[in-house]
Amino acid sequence: MKIYLYLFIVFSAACNTLAQFEYVQSDNKIYNFLERMDNLNIIESYNSFELPKTRKEISRLLLSIKENESLLDNIDKEMLADFLIEYEFDIYKSVDHSDKIIDSNGYDLFSQRNKYLFYSSDSSASIFINVFGESQFISVSKPSIKNSFGGLTLIGGEIRGTFVNNFGFLISGYNGTALGDRTSSSLSDKLKFNYKFSENQDSSFFDDTYGYLTADFDLVKFKIGSDRLNLGYGPVKTFLGDNSPPFNYVSFKIDYKYFTFSFFHGKLLGQSISDTSFINGSVRKIDEKYIGYHRIGFNISNSVDFGLGEFIIYGDRPIDLSYLNPFNFYKSTEHANRDRDNSMLFIDFNNTSINGLEFYSTILLDDIDFSKLGTGWWGNQMLLTIGASSSSLYKLIPIDVNVQYVRIDPYVFSHRLLRNNFSNYNYSLSSISNPNTSLFYFGLDYRLTNRFSVSTSFNYYVHGANPINSDGSILENVGGDIQLGHRLFDSENSKFLDGDLEYGRIFSVKLFFEPIKQLYLILDMNYISENLKENFKNKLFSTLFRLYTRI
Repeated sequence: MKIYLYLFIVFSAACNTLAQFEYVQSDNKIYNFLERMDNLNIIESYNSFELPKTRKEISRLLLSIKENESLLDNIDKEMLADFLIEYEFDIYKSVDHSDKIIDSNGYDLFSQRNKYLFYSSDSSASIFINVFGESQFISVSKPSIKNSFGGLTLIGGEIRGTFVNNFGFLISGYNGTALGDRTSSSLSDKLKFNYKFSENQDSSFFDDTYGYLTADFDLVKFKIGSDRLNLGYGPVKTFLGDNSPPFNYVSFKIDYKYFTFSFFHGKLLGQSISDTSFINGSVRKIDEKYIGYHRIGFNISNSVDFGLGEFIIYGDRPIDLSYLNPFNFYKSTEHANRDRDNSMLFIDFNNTSINGLEFYSTILLDDIDFSKLGTGWWGNQMLLTIGASSSSLYKLIPIDVNVQYVRIDPYVFSHRLLRNNFSNYNYSLSSISNPNTSLFYFGLDYRLTNRFSVSTSFNYYVHGANPINSDGSILENVGGDIQLGHRLFDSENSKFLDGDLEYGRIFSVKLFFEPIKQLYLILDMNYISENLKENFKNKLFSTLFRLYTRI
């Protein structure tokens, strides 16, 4: 990593053509701020359905908020001031509030300024380099079981830039070591999907990297690389959430006033099979698998958005050029490809006409036969999301309220061919793991100061699981498992929440504190109480403390 860092510094100084045009990670606190501004109608034409956004898009929105600063409460005014400093180069082409360690006359680790290892900019290019470190401490408590403790520590680096005013890139990576109990440590988001850690039980080492190249021409944007994509309204991302590993993809977007068109094609990981030979030892085989997505969106007014889109999942063959065409209709293309794939159609709607209140809804049709509607036929598979986000008490108290309901019919996201289900390395791409599920979410976000916030949430779900025999085999397939699609001998009828009912309640409290610019203290507490099939009860209380800093 040190070699790569040195080469980028030398390259930037030699050709003097690097600058910035990057995306802001989907879990960044800026998105909660922007969504609140949208609810309050302080900004227009903001759509949270697709994340992340570019720094350029966010900068334009911050300037719009600045023009209406008088409408903000005191805490949001201070938050806006922080963001204007954080994005000062993107907005003003200035580094007046930024410090760097390399080639600097002074650097204060405890200042409230932007901090970098190195940066350089001129009229046509810029580059920004950061080093970051993180420590996580995790405790897990279960009834009648002694408390266990784990955690991790890591160090990494990030290089981002833009050149000739239209092209941007980002490279980020880190190395780390897990500490203490492995089961407890595996609750960390850094280790949940990490191959080096999960596949070698004797190793505590882990690493990860992601990056991309972008081209932004205002009207049209291109991107190739990997980072976390989120698709869907509300806290529970029903399409692409954080439940599966990120993946590499190419994307294309048109953004013109009231009209948007988005497309990406990504590489997923299919079924993993381990084989052993006398000569080569253990050999891992992973099925080829891909995902395609496109959506056309319309801003009917400054406060009403409507979208129509499709997904396609396919595998067991090389990349299909017919799905690389952004302007294809996937369902018809699937038929032309001899019905070997899994296509899904969705519509989404978002309304902020009432000041301080956002309503949204999404409907996904995994499959549909209109002639059999109301018959209970298993093939009529639908996902429904409705929700609301409220900042209606904005003038009285700095609190945001989120309510969301999700219903996923039996067999949604599964497929008769395992390679075509809506998963990545057996993890559901959606934030919800399995079909035949009903979920209710309630959340409160309270801002004590511009740097200190408390978020609480409650999830309640009911899942119709497939009944099993005493030997673990499937007794009856009711469409409750994403890894098991409908088989020829399964019932032609399916009933929502049929099967063995499982109940889950998840309480979460998260404290976020940034005492010094780019030094973050996060405390995340979760209590899970589940009543699963076979009368199995699962209760778990976990606490994660995270210390993260960037220089």
